[in-house]
Amino acid sequence: MAEELAISTAAGLASNAIESGYDLLKQQLSYVFKYQSYINDLKKQVEDLRNKRETVEKPVESAERQGEEIYKAVKKWLSDVDEFTERVEKAIIEDEDEANKGGCIKLWSCPNLIQRYKLGKEAMKATMDGADLLGKGNFSSVSYRPAVQRTESMYVRGYETFDSREQAFQEIMEALQDVNVNMTGVYGMGGVGKTTLVKKVAWEVKKNKLFDEVVIAEATQTPDYRRIQEKVASELGLQFRQEGEYERTGLLRNRIKKQKNLLLILDNIWTKLDLDAIGIPFGGVERDRDGKIRPCTILLTSRNRDLLSKDMKTQKDIFIGPLSYEEAWNLFRKIVGDVVESSDFHPVAVEIVRKCAGLPVAILTIANGLKNESLHAWEDALAQLKRSNPTHILDMDETLYSTIELSYKFLKNEEAKSLFLLCALYNPGDSVFIDDLLKYSMGWNLFGDVYTLEEGRNRLHRLIDHLKASCLLLDGYTYNTVKMHDIIHAVAVSIASAEKLMFNIQNDTGLKEVLGEKISKDSTAMSLPCRNINDDLPERLEYPKLKLFFLIGINRSPQIPDAFFEKTKELKVLRLSGLRFLPLPSSISFLKSLQTLFLKSCILGDIRILGELSKLEILSLVGSNIKELPVEIGQLTQLKLLDLSNCFNLKYIATNVIFFLTQLQELYMGDSIVQWEFEGVNNQGRRNASLKELKQLSNLTALYLHIQDARVMPQDLFFKKLKSYKIFVGNIRKWSINSDISISRMFKLNINDSIHLGHGVKSLLKTTEDLSLEGINGARNVIYELSVDGFPHLKHLHVKNDLELSYIINSVAGKIVFPNLESLILSKLIKLENICHGQLNAGSFGKLRIIKIENCDRLEYLFASFIAKNLVQLQEIEVTDCMNLQEIFGEENNDHGDEIETNDETKFNQLCSLTLQRLPKFIKIGSDMRVCFEFSSLIFFVCKKKYSY
Repeated sequence: MAEELAISTAAGLASNAIESGYDLLKQQLSYVFKYQSYINDLKKQVEDLRNKRETVEKPVESAERQGEEIYKAVKKWLSDVDEFTERVEKAIIEDEDEANKGGCIKLWSCPNLIQRYKLGKEAMKATMDGADLLGKGNFSSVSYRPAVQRTESMYVRGYETFDSREQAFQEIMEALQDVNVNMTGVYGMGGVGKTTLVKKVAWEVKKNKLFDEVVIAEATQTPDYRRIQEKVASELGLQFRQEGEYERTGLLRNRIKKQKNLLLILDNIWTKLDLDAIGIPFGGVERDRDGKIRPCTILLTSRNRDLLSKDMKTQKDIFIGPLSYEEAWNLFRKIVGDVVESSDFHPVAVEIVRKCAGLPVAILTIANGLKNESLHAWEDALAQLKRSNPTHILDMDETLYSTIELSYKFLKNEEAKSLFLLCALYNPGDSVFIDDLLKYSMGWNLFGDVYTLEEGRNRLHRLIDHLKASCLLLDGYTYNTVKMHDIIHAVAVSIASAEKLMFNIQNDTGLKEVLGEKISKDSTAMSLPCRNINDDLPERLEYPKLKLFFLIGINRSPQIPDAFFEKTKELKVLRLSGLRFLPLPSSISFLKSLQTLFLKSCILGDIRILGELSKLEILSLVGSNIKELPVEIGQLTQLKLLDLSNCFNLKYIATNVIFFLTQLQELYMGDSIVQWEFEGVNNQGRRNASLKELKQLSNLTALYLHIQDARVMPQDLFFKKLKSYKIFVGNIRKWSINSDISISRMFKLNINDSIHLGHGVKSLLKTTEDLSLEGINGARNVIYELSVDGFPHLKHLHVKNDLELSYIINSVAGKIVFPNLESLILSKLIKLENICHGQLNAGSFGKLRIIKIENCDRLEYLFASFIAKNLVQLQEIEVTDCMNLQEIFGEENNDHGDEIETNDETKFNQLCSLTLQRLPKFIKIGSDMRVCFEFSSLIFFVCKKKYSY
């Protein structure tokens, strides 16, 4: 039995060996006779890899344009694919013909069997490698947004080098590097420069890599833990979603613990902070192997040393004192100029600098107020400083208070003073929209002899410039906003309450008691900013002389009592924000003197009662969830401004409401998608207003409007006085507004052949600064009709998806075209042959900074080479997916008009970015070899095809 088993096993092994050898021989022979099949499979593999590479490369390019970082695995895969395809083409596919050449010295020819065997074997192996590459190319994400890197200008703005500051600076730096210290305090009087100094420290430690990350967050007088959490988390790349308080705290704590070496600066501490509740780990000192503290070193600033050392348990506190007299004198002299050295001004200047007591903010405010003023003004300022009897607020030094108060008193313009006090009704440090200030100022009758909103806006900007020059107002965090330094704000609040009975009530508790007993019944203005009402309002606001009232709620606070406004019949300005009105309190009907009503981000029900406010001139419902504008609004015949911006739910406007608002000067309806009725529909059969009613607004100077269906536009729509407009026509929500936020005249259209723009719209287009066109043939119609004038006002032009447009501009002899154009974006214009057709005169395209062209397959070049001399302001060129583009600057025409003469050198000194991608026929920059193109500032360059200059 055993013998039979052995024989059987041996026979099986022999059989398997024969089969294995046969399979091996079969595989080896297949390399020879099936080599072509292997190569074809490999070619298909290469093609699949190239296609896969494109699907990865495009999001990579898009991410890079957005400033995002590409994952290393993605970069390596793209590189591996390039290396693989290049190796395969050179080593296998290009050698394919060699395998078919004769290799036997006979009467007949035979293939090169050895070459076939080699290629077949290599092709099969390469195909397997390619399959592996294909499998690795499935990326769910190719990039990530890097953490924001702070720059030098962010940290050292406003920093002056003084010996007294240098000593404190060095003490702070030593404390931060002391392994036994993980919480350091910096203290000093208000306005002494603590914030400026610690920002300098932040930049320095980041530059010298003493810490991996540096985060600055402001605490303020009433610290908002959530805001601090969001600030710190944002700087560390952590994004909160809908987490509750405890979840946010835990997430932030875990994120900080993972950060190896972090410096956290909490600026302007007024009260004890519960760091544990915020999510900031502290306490015992932890060190890594290098002896560095981890995970978090904390630097605090405050005016109160006891708060730092006793409440916050800082291990070292560093005092920031006033400037020495010499330092203060040098700073004062730097601002006011050499006049301080004259025999008349010098003794007065010496006394003033002494009165400023070395406080930088005081020196800045006083010096800026005295700059270019007469000796009489200087002497008067000194006299007031000497006899001032300042009021103590927030433990502020009386000298600082008196100096800021003097800056206010020094204002020559009473309107500027009133505007300054109006800003005090906001929270300290808040950015205030200038457009909101206009609404309040006009309703408050702050300006004398001003009758239109345009005049009021001009006056307001002049007053703001005056307050900024006096260092009483600063630029806000965003465009078109202003803010106050918190010290100056504190003084402004005190002055407003003492002189004008204007009260900014910050106390969140006992509101009924405060309003009932502690605030004068003769008050003229009152603000209750950012508060949760919690049913703490009195039944009636009994202030008969009140002219202005702000109530800014949070979390959709409870409704205002129905009789709340019965005793405020003189009210002229009313702002209610973040509240719920279902419905509005009936006592609003008592406000017969009301001129400005601002209901911002409110939940609104029935608003028909507003029709009873017969003197109302400004009505703003910005961001409120109003669904319909009722017919009663048409009774507001004195209305000059109607703001319905961001009313996303507004769809219906009663018929003839706009028709009766004949005094309207400004109408804002951005992002409010009203379902306008078609012109010509019987009035009895429609519920909604038509755009035809806008023709009654003969005084209109500003119009922001989104029209979804271009067919509802009247052909004869015309606005004689219109100066500012942003009009969107068609489905263009996906279009982003140009980053040039100073643009005041913008038109965006998504149109087609069936739309014919009326004379009024064409007149607006001739003055447009930002024009975007998308459609089948509509862009062609608009551009060709308007090109006669050369678009003298246009700054930005974007044309997309046009099937008939052959050229952008038809140049006319003697005309300068696009003299102010800054950006030109052309996309998917399949018949575009030239950007410019005909002659082009000097000055054309002279301000062009950005040009982006994509999917314009008939273009062979962008501009004739002689035009290059006009394009000296170019900063960015991007051309992609233009199948026939050969050059940037093509052959010159014989007739150029009176363009600038071509010489031997064209310099693009401003050009910093040049991107040329997927241009299969691209050869070179310019065809005219007499011209030398110089790119001295180029820092970003991408090109997928070789070219020559």
